[in-house]
Amino acid sequence: MSVDHFWCRLPGQAVDTCSPEELGQLVPRDTDVRYDRLAAAGLALGVRRTAVLMELALTENGLHPDPAARLPVYGGGPRESGTAMPVLRPDQVAAASAFLRGSALGELVRQQNSVLARTVAHLGYPAPWSEAAAARVVNDLRELRDFFAGAAAAGDAVVVREAE
Repeated sequence: MSVDHFWCRLPGQAVDTCSPEELGQLVPRDTDVRYDRLAAAGLALGVRRTAVLMELALTENGLHPDPAARLPVYGGGPRESGTAMPVLRPDQVAAASAFLRGSALGELVRQQNSVLARTVAHLGYPAPWSEAAAARVVNDLRELRDFFAGAAAAGDAVVVREAE
Protein backbone atom coordinates (compact mmCIF):
# COMPACT_ATOMS: atom_id res chain seq x y z
CA MET A 1 0.00 0.00 0.00
CA SER A 2 1.32 3.40 -0.89
CA VAL A 3 -1.08 5.83 0.74
CA ASP A 4 -0.68 8.38 3.48
CA HIS A 5 -4.32 8.89 4.43
CA PHE A 6 -7.16 6.43 4.37
CA TRP A 7 -10.63 5.56 5.50
CA CYS A 8 -11.85 2.16 6.65
CA ARG A 9 -15.44 0.98 6.99
CA LEU A 10 -16.47 -0.92 10.10
CA PRO A 11 -19.84 -2.25 11.17
CA GLY A 12 -21.68 0.59 12.90
CA GLN A 13 -21.89 -1.24 16.21
CA ALA A 14 -18.09 -1.68 16.33
CA VAL A 15 -17.76 1.94 17.46
CA ASP A 16 -19.72 1.14 20.63
CA THR A 17 -18.45 -2.38 21.31
CA CYS A 18 -14.72 -2.02 20.61
CA SER A 19 -12.16 -0.36 22.83
CA PRO A 20 -9.95 2.30 21.23
CA GLU A 21 -7.15 -0.29 21.07
CA GLU A 22 -9.42 -2.80 19.32
CA LEU A 23 -10.56 -0.16 16.83
CA GLY A 24 -6.90 0.59 16.10
CA GLN A 25 -6.25 -3.09 15.41
CA LEU A 26 -9.21 -3.33 13.03
CA VAL A 27 -7.94 -0.50 10.86
CA PRO A 28 -4.84 -1.32 8.79
CA ARG A 29 -1.71 0.78 9.07
CA ASP A 30 0.09 2.30 6.08
CA THR A 31 2.29 -0.78 5.60
CA ASP A 32 -0.40 -3.37 6.31
CA VAL A 33 -0.99 -6.01 3.62
CA ARG A 34 -4.70 -6.08 4.58
CA TYR A 35 -5.22 -2.72 2.90
CA ASP A 36 -5.21 -4.04 -0.68
CA ARG A 37 -7.78 -6.72 0.16
CA LEU A 38 -10.02 -4.25 2.01
CA ALA A 39 -9.75 -1.68 -0.80
CA ALA A 40 -10.66 -4.29 -3.42
CA ALA A 41 -13.78 -5.11 -1.39
CA GLY A 42 -14.73 -1.42 -1.09
CA LEU A 43 -14.08 -1.43 2.66
CA ALA A 44 -11.06 0.91 2.58
CA LEU A 45 -10.00 3.88 0.50
CA GLY A 46 -6.59 5.49 0.49
CA VAL A 47 -5.11 8.57 -1.10
CA ARG A 48 -1.54 9.65 -1.66
CA ARG A 49 -0.70 13.30 -0.96
CA THR A 50 -4.16 14.65 -1.74
CA ALA A 51 -5.99 14.47 1.61
CA VAL A 52 -5.09 18.01 2.68
CA LEU A 53 -6.06 19.31 -0.77
CA MET A 54 -9.34 17.41 -0.62
CA GLU A 55 -10.10 18.96 2.75
CA LEU A 56 -9.39 22.46 1.44
CA ALA A 57 -11.67 21.93 -1.54
CA LEU A 58 -14.46 20.68 0.72
CA THR A 59 -14.21 23.15 3.59
CA GLU A 60 -12.64 26.40 2.38
CA ASN A 61 -14.99 27.06 -0.51
CA GLY A 62 -17.67 28.94 1.42
CA LEU A 63 -20.44 27.36 -0.66
CA HIS A 64 -21.43 24.79 1.94
CA PRO A 65 -21.86 26.11 5.47
CA ASP A 66 -23.22 22.64 6.35
CA PRO A 67 -21.22 21.15 9.28
CA ALA A 68 -21.24 17.83 7.41
CA ALA A 69 -18.74 19.44 5.04
CA ARG A 70 -16.12 18.94 7.74
CA LEU A 71 -16.95 15.27 8.21
CA PRO A 72 -15.85 13.55 4.98
CA VAL A 73 -12.10 13.92 5.20
CA TYR A 74 -10.94 14.16 8.79
CA GLY A 75 -13.86 12.97 10.82
CA GLY A 76 -15.28 16.28 11.93
CA GLY A 77 -15.37 17.42 15.53
CA PRO A 78 -14.02 15.73 18.63
CA ARG A 79 -12.61 12.26 18.33
CA GLU A 80 -14.14 9.29 20.08
CA SER A 81 -13.08 9.21 23.71
CA GLY A 82 -9.65 7.66 24.14
CA THR A 83 -8.83 7.06 20.48
CA ALA A 84 -6.34 8.91 18.34
CA MET A 85 -8.29 8.11 15.16
CA PRO A 86 -11.32 10.11 14.11
CA VAL A 87 -14.42 7.92 13.98
CA LEU A 88 -17.55 8.81 12.04
CA ARG A 89 -20.64 7.10 13.38
CA PRO A 90 -23.23 5.82 10.88
CA ASP A 91 -25.32 9.01 11.12
CA GLN A 92 -22.23 11.11 10.42
CA VAL A 93 -21.30 8.83 7.52
CA ALA A 94 -24.80 9.33 6.07
CA ALA A 95 -24.47 13.13 6.46
CA ALA A 96 -21.03 13.12 4.84
CA SER A 97 -22.33 10.95 2.00
CA ALA A 98 -25.25 13.30 1.37
CA PHE A 99 -22.91 16.29 1.34
CA LEU A 100 -20.51 14.64 -1.13
CA ARG A 101 -23.35 13.42 -3.33
CA GLY A 102 -24.79 16.94 -3.50
CA SER A 103 -21.51 18.69 -4.26
CA ALA A 104 -20.10 19.58 -7.65
CA LEU A 105 -16.65 18.25 -6.76
CA GLY A 106 -14.87 19.52 -9.86
CA GLU A 107 -16.29 22.99 -9.29
CA LEU A 108 -15.17 23.00 -5.66
CA VAL A 109 -11.60 22.26 -6.76
CA ARG A 110 -11.72 24.91 -9.50
CA GLN A 111 -12.96 27.53 -7.04
CA GLN A 112 -10.01 26.81 -4.75
CA ASN A 113 -7.40 26.77 -7.51
CA SER A 114 -5.24 29.55 -6.05
CA VAL A 115 -5.52 28.23 -2.46
CA LEU A 116 -4.59 24.73 -3.63
CA ALA A 117 -1.63 26.06 -5.67
CA ARG A 118 -0.30 27.95 -2.64
CA THR A 119 -0.76 24.91 -0.43
CA VAL A 120 1.11 22.64 -2.85
CA ALA A 121 3.99 25.14 -2.98
CA HIS A 122 4.00 25.68 0.80
CA LEU A 123 4.02 21.95 1.59
CA GLY A 124 6.82 21.27 -0.90
CA TYR A 125 5.01 18.87 -3.20
CA PRO A 126 7.35 17.39 -5.84
CA ALA A 127 5.43 19.05 -8.71
CA PRO A 128 3.64 22.40 -8.87
CA TRP A 129 -0.15 22.68 -8.95
CA SER A 130 -1.46 21.92 -12.43
CA GLU A 131 -4.49 20.69 -14.35
CA ALA A 132 -3.22 17.14 -13.82
CA ALA A 133 -2.96 17.71 -10.05
CA ALA A 134 -6.49 19.17 -10.00
CA ALA A 135 -7.76 16.12 -11.90
CA ARG A 136 -6.16 13.81 -9.30
CA VAL A 137 -7.86 15.68 -6.46
CA VAL A 138 -11.23 15.57 -8.24
CA ASN A 139 -10.78 11.85 -8.92
CA ASP A 140 -9.92 11.18 -5.28
CA LEU A 141 -12.96 13.20 -4.17
CA ARG A 142 -15.19 11.15 -6.48
CA GLU A 143 -13.76 7.93 -5.07
CA LEU A 144 -14.37 9.29 -1.58
CA ARG A 145 -17.97 10.13 -2.54
CA ASP A 146 -18.52 6.57 -3.79
CA PHE A 147 -16.82 5.08 -0.71
CA PHE A 148 -19.05 7.06 1.64
CA ALA A 149 -22.15 6.17 -0.39
CA GLY A 150 -21.38 2.48 0.08
CA ALA A 151 -20.67 2.93 3.78
CA ALA A 152 -23.87 4.92 4.31
CA ALA A 153 -25.97 2.36 2.45
CA ALA A 154 -24.57 -0.41 4.67
CA GLY A 155 -25.01 1.58 7.91
CA ASP A 156 -21.27 1.42 8.54
CA ALA A 157 -19.06 3.63 10.66
CA VAL A 158 -15.84 4.99 9.16
CA VAL A 159 -12.49 5.27 10.89
CA VAL A 160 -9.98 7.74 9.46
CA ARG A 161 -6.25 7.05 9.67
CA GLU A 162 -3.25 9.02 8.60
CA ALA A 163 -0.02 7.15 7.97
CA GLU A 164 2.23 7.28 10.99
